[in-house]
Amino acid sequence: MAVVVLLVNDHFLKAAWPGVVTGKLSDVAGLVVAPALVNLVVREARVALLVVGAGFAVVKSTEGGAEVASQAWSLVWGPSRVLADPTDLLTLPALWLAWWIWTHPDPRAERLARVAVVIPVAVVAVAATSPAMPFRPYSAFAVDVADGVITVETRGGPSYPGDPNISYFSSDGGRSWVWRMAPRVVSQQEDCVAGRPGLCYRIVPGRLKVEESRGGRWVTAWEVPPGEQDRLVRAYPADLPEDTEVVESLAVAAGEVPGGYVVVVANGADGIALRDTAGVWRRLGWGNDGFDEAKTVPLTVRGDYGKAVPAAALLAAMSAVLIVLGAGVRTVGFAVAALILWAGEAVFCTLLTMYIPSGGLLPGSDSRLGAWALRLLTALVLVAVGLLFTLLNGTKARIGARAWLIALASGPAVYFAVMAPFYAWSRGVLDHFTTATGLAIALGVITAAGGVAAMFLRPGLKGH
Repeated sequence: MAVVVLLVNDHFLKAAWPGVVTGKLSDVAGLVVAPALVNLVVREARVALLVVGAGFAVVKSTEGGAEVASQAWSLVWGPSRVLADPTDLLTLPALWLAWWIWTHPDPRAERLARVAVVIPVAVVAVAATSPAMPFRPYSAFAVDVADGVITVETRGGPSYPGDPNISYFSSDGGRSWVWRMAPRVVSQQEDCVAGRPGLCYRIVPGRLKVEESRGGRWVTAWEVPPGEQDRLVRAYPADLPEDTEVVESLAVAAGEVPGGYVVVVANGADGIALRDTAGVWRRLGWGNDGFDEAKTVPLTVRGDYGKAVPAAALLAAMSAVLIVLGAGVRTVGFAVAALILWAGEAVFCTLLTMYIPSGGLLPGSDSRLGAWALRLLTALVLVAVGLLFTLLNGTKARIGARAWLIALASGPAVYFAVMAPFYAWSRGVLDHFTTATGLAIALGVITAAGGVAAMFLRPGLKGH
């Protein structure tokens, strides 16, 4: 169970909900699994527990220990980074659970344990580390206009947290840009044009929107409609969910330049919005030399629901087949076999998520071949073992061809039920990704429930 938790948490839950809970869950499951793996070498449970506990404490409580672990991991799996976090020491009591498992053997679980012994390589392959040099989408987050010069401070690219930011400068109203390292720009949410009383601009938090003061009240000066903004948010994917940059107005600056005044808005990963001296608003995307209107992602862009959505839909479809079939079989042996098969499917769907965009299942030049091979091997072994025992239990339950047909048909039905709302969102039929997500979950559950109902209502059910 700890191995399954580790696989699912590191492959899926961390990506969907990065934070304290999934981070600590990974540590707890790892501390349950690791002593058993170490014991394969040392052959003494107490020593294995001591080695794992001491090593975990040193790595998590000291920068030196984390650095040594990073270097060791990088030798095996390529550039990696293990982070020191003293709060992870709160999970050390999980070692007691590992000890309890060792001292309370269950003969009924021995066969399953022999099957699970193929997992150690997977535990190493999925162990949570941080990339040595994460790439964050470029983001404009602070702007200023002073002495006729526009300044836009940006962050992003391949860098460590804490690396200095880059600022872009324009002295011709935003037509050309130069860059250099510079002191931080003071960010502000409202600014007024000097020498023009009452002429002020402000951003609307969470929106790509700017308001202008007119006659003592605020009116919309520029905005991107919410539906188009929702699709733009997913036009700038990050390698890691925690590196995602916002696409919304973050700061505004107004000031005089040659020929009049301009207003500049920092819009996160989308670049900037610029009101030129003629009063025309334009979105400027990221170019090779600063900001360029030609590089702007058009508002008519088809929504990109990412590579994880089809993989999740595929996993949901395969899960539905197992659930519907389990409604006909209804045995403990089938449930265990289905869990093993599902774990293999989860690992395989993760491989699809990671490598299909880079040209098929084989990893690209920037991937770690060793980790990929171990994950693929783990997926194949789990699928083969799980499928074998699933078929054996299904055959033993003497369910007929009609039941198999119902179960197998539920897979494609659930897949298309889950994907349909995302298709609609990507083409502008649905305005928000969250709406598509909620609708996809509802349709998937309803479709799978229909398969289960059909299984229970079919005549001649013989499984128990």
